[in-house]
Amino acid sequence: MRGTQAFWAAFLLFVIVWTIRATVAYQLDLTLDSAVRPVYSNAMKLALWAAPAVVFTVLVRGDPALHALRVRLPIWRTLPAVTVLIVAYLAGVAWDVARKHGVTLAQLGEALAARGVGTFAGAVPSAFSEELMFRGLVLTELTERWGFWRGNLVSSALFVAMHWQYRLWSDGVGLGVVADAPALFAIALALGFVTWRTGSIWPAVVFHAANNTLSGVL
Repeated sequence: MRGTQAFWAAFLLFVIVWTIRATVAYQLDLTLDSAVRPVYSNAMKLALWAAPAVVFTVLVRGDPALHALRVRLPIWRTLPAVTVLIVAYLAGVAWDVARKHGVTLAQLGEALAARGVGTFAGAVPSAFSEELMFRGLVLTELTERWGFWRGNLVSSALFVAMHWQYRLWSDGVGLGVVADAPALFAIALALGFVTWRTGSIWPAVVFHAANNTLSGVL
């Protein structure tokens, strides 16, 4: 019980801090040069998502961070099936992104060839921070208490909620936020499943960054 209370208290503190960062404190980002802003944003994500996951794991759980947070090589025999899942999912995302932006898949491919590597590299730190917190720490904590499937459902719902603060602050309450939730929830479920099957957050980090890259190049 004590461990459960510590986890939820730490998670609530994380929610409060990130809400401040994603709303009123985000005004600082808007004053930064466009070249500096992504670096600052990734640094803040590492400080506010990744670092707390490590601190909680080491100081509260008393576990080695690399092992407990699944920052290890994946189980190799699981990779072929997981790779097929990831490629199939990203193909669907590519089709949906092209459709929403009114471009062909060939044009999306040209954009990826021109800007994909840089966009992917910029997306990795943020993806790593989010995966370390949610698939490394939160999913592990909830799976230990409730089993994987229920833990994945709840951690995925929490993951979706953590992406609402900025949207609600900047756009207000509207159908756009709600409409995006099912797709983000499906992505979170897939990321949790990939982590569970491989025993590592790294396939999920690559999956996460690639998904963000497809949307970011257009």
